[in-house]
Amino acid sequence: METMDHYLALLKKFHDIRVMAVGDIYLDEYVFGVVTEISLEAPIPVLEVQERRYNPGACGNAACNAAALGAKTYMVGVVGEDTNAGIVRREFEVRGVDTAYIVADPKRHTNTYGKVRAGGHNIPTQEMLRMDTPKPTLISGDTERRVIENIRALAPRVDAVIIGDQVVSCITENVLQAIVECAQKHHLVTVADSRKRAGMFKGIDVVVPNDAEAGLAAGIEVKDEASLREAGKFLLKSAKNALVTRGPHGITIFAADGAIEDVPIRPVRAVDVTGAGDTVDAAVAITLAAGGSLHDAAFLGNTAAGIAVTQEGVVTVSNAEVVQALTSEHGPAKLKTLDELKPIVDKLKQDGKRIVWTNGCFDILHVGHITYLLRARQKGDVLVVGLNSDRSVRENKGPDRPLVNEQNRAIVLSALECVDYVIIFDGKTPMPLLEALQPHVYAKGGDYTLDTIVQPERRLVESYGGEIAIIPGVEGQSSTHLINRMFQET
Repeated sequence: METMDHYLALLKKFHDIRVMAVGDIYLDEYVFGVVTEISLEAPIPVLEVQERRYNPGACGNAACNAAALGAKTYMVGVVGEDTNAGIVRREFEVRGVDTAYIVADPKRHTNTYGKVRAGGHNIPTQEMLRMDTPKPTLISGDTERRVIENIRALAPRVDAVIIGDQVVSCITENVLQAIVECAQKHHLVTVADSRKRAGMFKGIDVVVPNDAEAGLAAGIEVKDEASLREAGKFLLKSAKNALVTRGPHGITIFAADGAIEDVPIRPVRAVDVTGAGDTVDAAVAITLAAGGSLHDAAFLGNTAAGIAVTQEGVVTVSNAEVVQALTSEHGPAKLKTLDELKPIVDKLKQDGKRIVWTNGCFDILHVGHITYLLRARQKGDVLVVGLNSDRSVRENKGPDRPLVNEQNRAIVLSALECVDYVIIFDGKTPMPLLEALQPHVYAKGGDYTLDTIVQPERRLVESYGGEIAIIPGVEGQSSTHLINRMFQET
């Protein structure tokens, strides 16, 4: 069993790895809005669009995850010469992925996968429409030639290749052959994944399908350990090794020497598994390129995927998040330092997430706190709670407070589903944290008004375009009131 220091050393090496991602590029487009009325022109709802979010999808998401994990990452694939091509290139660039080797084909659409989510006033949102571009076809001719040229040009400059075959458009037999030849010539690690063709990767170091994809490749249904092993052994007829992802059951390794090993995942509450396989692909490729074993790759792949599935939508997982997950065995994983939280918040903003900040002592958690935190969370996608340290509470509340120490208060807050991250601050106010994180929304309790909150905090938030949200509380509920009652009764 490897030590934690071993995994942390591997993660540090991630920053020295160079990765080429080759495969299908999708633009994931999410439109959020409110249904305001019925159209006068037709019996259809009118959607007031409030937000649009974009993410590179398919192999593009694997590339973004590789960059987030610390590797210098280049994307090789095909887009059209249309508006969406510009959008997806921009989204790659803000996530640190080099787009210079993406081929533009004026005869093709940029593959786009769209979802429209809508609600009404006081009505929860739901998906109301799916949008797809015309079904893509395999590249050929000049487009295929240019993709292969870019692979050959990049191969001497990278350590690993991630192959993503999700919609059967970019990974032709010629493209795959070029990757294998380049990998042999330049001693590159190759990791592949395919939605439908996991058995096609002859000569590739590791294929990383999920259990259903492995079964599809083998022509069987994976429903138990026996069928899983049959599918895994089938994959070894082409790829040298196979890592089959199994959701909450972790990853099963099928090694070239015939060894089979189950690597469990740490239990998490999954919110959305979309794109988790891409996270695993990136982690596996970089781990192997950094000198790690198949077990190391599966372990770190599980860890990264466990972070991804706890967040909504397609997300990337950062190197810092993996480090934090590994080192938080003896404390709440949601509790962060500023150095840990800042890159997480920056990444969430890049992913289009709306960040809500609130802060307080939360000395004895009660229904007023819970109601307030639930309402604050509704103001955005991610709730960050600034927790006054013990020293800060004494400064604000007096020498007899807090009754519960800061670590225990952090553990209690971290147990709440509506709270995404907790950070302890030592000052009387959270000004330095607000300045560093710049949340979209700063939530304050209903006993405040815009004029009675700390005005320097208000000016800071408004200076960068943030919003102050006054959240109504529950009348008669406060820690001070409860503490006074307890002392009166005793």
